[in-house]
Amino acid sequence: MKFTSLEKSILSALADVIFPPGAGGTDRIAVKFPSASEVDLVSILEDWISLSSRSARLVIGAMLIGFDISTLASRARLFHHLGIDGRVSWITSDRLARSKLSKEALSGLQTLLRMAYASTPQVKTALGYSEAPLLPLESAPPLSLSTRGQLQVKHFPEVVPGVWETDVVVVGSGAGGSVAAATLAQAGLSVVVLEEGAFHSIEELSSMDAGSRLFSLYKKSGLTFTYGIPAISLPLGQAVGGTTVVNSGTCFRTPDRVLAQWRKMGIVGVSPEEMNEWFDEVEEVIGVMAVPDHLLGRNGEVLRHGAQSLGWSGGPIRRNIRSCHGYGMCVLGCPIGAKQAMHLSYLPEAQRNGAEILAFTRAERVLLEHGRAQGIEAEILDPAGRRRVGKLIVRAKATVLAGGALSTPAFLLRQRLAVSSGQLGKNLVIHPGAGTSAVFDEELKAWQGTLQSYYVDEHLDKGILLEATFPPPGIGYSAGSLPLEAGSYRANGNGDKDVFSMYPKMASLGSIISDGGNGRVYPVGLRGELVTYRLSREDAAKIVEGIALASELYLAAGAKAVYPMLPGFDRLTSKKELENLRSSSFSPSDLHLSAYHPMGTARMGEDEHSSVVNSWGSVWGIPGLWIMDASIIPSSTMVNPQVTIMALAARCASRLADSLT
Repeated sequence: MKFTSLEKSILSALADVIFPPGAGGTDRIAVKFPSASEVDLVSILEDWISLSSRSARLVIGAMLIGFDISTLASRARLFHHLGIDGRVSWITSDRLARSKLSKEALSGLQTLLRMAYASTPQVKTALGYSEAPLLPLESAPPLSLSTRGQLQVKHFPEVVPGVWETDVVVVGSGAGGSVAAATLAQAGLSVVVLEEGAFHSIEELSSMDAGSRLFSLYKKSGLTFTYGIPAISLPLGQAVGGTTVVNSGTCFRTPDRVLAQWRKMGIVGVSPEEMNEWFDEVEEVIGVMAVPDHLLGRNGEVLRHGAQSLGWSGGPIRRNIRSCHGYGMCVLGCPIGAKQAMHLSYLPEAQRNGAEILAFTRAERVLLEHGRAQGIEAEILDPAGRRRVGKLIVRAKATVLAGGALSTPAFLLRQRLAVSSGQLGKNLVIHPGAGTSAVFDEELKAWQGTLQSYYVDEHLDKGILLEATFPPPGIGYSAGSLPLEAGSYRANGNGDKDVFSMYPKMASLGSIISDGGNGRVYPVGLRGELVTYRLSREDAAKIVEGIALASELYLAAGAKAVYPMLPGFDRLTSKKELENLRSSSFSPSDLHLSAYHPMGTARMGEDEHSSVVNSWGSVWGIPGLWIMDASIIPSSTMVNPQVTIMALAARCASRLADSLT
């Protein structure tokens, strides 16, 4: 899939403003950063686009056209027809800031261009950036896959149209599905796992550049987002191993206060004593450990220094790692297999016990006979073109859905299954978060070290958690948490080169909040979904307080300037300015947010009128149908939910195994 000539014109017009000719750099003025045309950004993006899905391609096209026409009302010309002065004026104008959709389109396009720019050798050299690990590989051996065995995944043409028979079919290979599959297979049951995405080996990942990995490993190439004010980026993985392939690997246990809340809701078997058995089991399999000091990197050290200066509670994050070297590439797939994602841990365990893992196999509907689930009808996809090549029927005694909190409810709603309570697709929790960056006097090279390294939970009782996070340049929080400053975008000015010049001296963290479950998932077409989310004023206030706390931490750590990304506060340099921020009022539309923890859309409970599944994941009213993914979590976990999802899946699958053996 290539860009049209119009799309190329729009991209080129925007890229020339964001990365114009000239040196650039407020702190590294002697370093020459190349222009967009010198590195041919449009061609780089076009190469990446060829790896994306049709839906992602449509989203990018819509962003380009939407932004291009945003100038018509006031300038009477399309954006790409404006001269350089007009284009600079538009992207920094108040009128654009008031146009929410156009502003979101600009933000998305700017992120894509920054990613492409940061991937070029010229820019990496200017930044002093390399993808080398913090620790040399020879300092400790890389993970040997022989300890768990290389995963063998089947797909077309090895998988052909027909009918398979099995004890259990599992839809989805992420944190829930993989644990369920391994638990059931260990119990002596035959298991088939269906995964729509591809299997990516360590060798394959290590040979791909950052952009290629993002466009290949993420659902809709990372362009999943919520509809509402503001629009919120909600990136999810789509690969064998699910989102665990591309998440940060953070492994908090569900706080006791959350488990107590679930017990008050009537859910059984979730006391801390009962859940600790499952937490222990999961953590053993995936190698959970606290990030050691030598892997914190300067990004983690800065946050630790700020927390200790203020006397705030925090510590190294517990993560699922073995032989980690601090590449900082976790969100793009670990290049040495140190992060114990499902394709390196639970899926090999399932396969050793006889489970079949099928990639490029998309579940289409639940097979029903006399009201009972009897398996899955799926489409076999051609790995080359990802086109349908045939139908696969997997007949099973039990059917486990584990496609995640967006796909699972949309999948069921298409068949009008599990709708008796009226709760399916509702109660979506996402943990919306904001990125905050700071610039220091010394060079940090904060991309070196474990990606998510240190947490501060001093204000967790208020629903606010802070985590040191610094993805590779051009991606994630560090890309989106600096403002478009008009001075940098003057005609023939520096544009985003000023932002890039600060990267070596930047630190970055994410503040996530425990939200009230104000989202909803709707099915769209044959296999898509629409996600709506209303950020309440109470949750918006928590996000602003999270930004203020992050700013306070960075100032305490000695930051020269903090970038809170709030209207009227492009940068903070003093406690007085921070006090002014705290006393100011902001609306949800003022916030720049992303989220990574969807849950709650098929919540469990013991009242079939207010929940979708019972306390063990069995769908009310449909024998043989179970859900074991983030959608059954009944409320916000307050922390990253990976271990919660896995522990609940192990617990539910064990109950299912008992019923079948």
